[in-house]
Amino acid sequence: MAEAIVAKNLFKRYGDFEAVKGISFRVKKGEAFALLGPNGAGKTTTVRMLTTLTSITSGEAYVNGFNVKSERLAVRLSIGLVPDVSNLYDELTVRDNLLFMAKLYGAPAGRVEELIREFELPAERKFGKLSTGFKRRVTIASALIHEPEILFLDEPTNGLDVRSAKAVRGLIRSLNRQGMTVFITTHNMVEAETIPQRIAIMKAGNIVAEGKRNELARLVGKSTIVRLSVEPLTSSLIKALERFKPTFDEGSLVFNVADIDAFLETLMALRKKLNFRVKSLCTELPGIEDVFVELTGGCPCRGCPL
Repeated sequence: MAEAIVAKNLFKRYGDFEAVKGISFRVKKGEAFALLGPNGAGKTTTVRMLTTLTSITSGEAYVNGFNVKSERLAVRLSIGLVPDVSNLYDELTVRDNLLFMAKLYGAPAGRVEELIREFELPAERKFGKLSTGFKRRVTIASALIHEPEILFLDEPTNGLDVRSAKAVRGLIRSLNRQGMTVFITTHNMVEAETIPQRIAIMKAGNIVAEGKRNELARLVGKSTIVRLSVEPLTSSLIKALERFKPTFDEGSLVFNVADIDAFLETLMALRKKLNFRVKSLCTELPGIEDVFVELTGGCPCRGCPL
């Protein structure tokens, strides 16, 4: 699978302040990738560098194969950007905002009507009169007017109510399922749990970890929760599983397991020896919030007392 985004040792300095400190990562085409971190971690600055909105102090970046430093226009034409604050015009209707964006990108007017139908947008209402949730939907639609290969979203559900945030997350997942490369920045744990296939965690301008959710969990040594229901449940079985320190919850045995493979091997061996039936077995990985706290030492929200 080809790479949609390549960042190599990216730095961004503002005077003596280093906002981004030599980060490197790659995003595959068709992948959903997230930069997760607290406010001020360098997420937005990274997106602004990749989308040509701010210069790169040093390092290299390629988006859709284009050099971000020397092929800025080609980069811009191949991406869609949803900033954390909308860039549309309050006094224009939804349709007029989209028509304006279509003219900027040379997209056909029919594309506007297509997006209005697909996103179920109130075409004749002025943008400034819309709810925050609908403003976000229109902003995403405007970023898709020229059918870009990559969609960048900076804090896509920031400030939305629960229902609107859920709808926006569903929309982003749908776009990714259709094959679009999605790059989001967020400090929202629900977003991090439900949208990306891979996550990079940022702290103070650095990437402190990167990988799939289960890879990040293993990286910080977090255990897997196993819920086991068997028949019959005997004292012999409980004693044989004592080293895994079982607890009871609503008729099931619950274990915190560091090595899931070793646990399952033991369980299968005991099943043959003790002749019990496994009624149900489910595993639960630690949440991204657990991993985040372990890696960064705090809550993702600036000013949070945790």
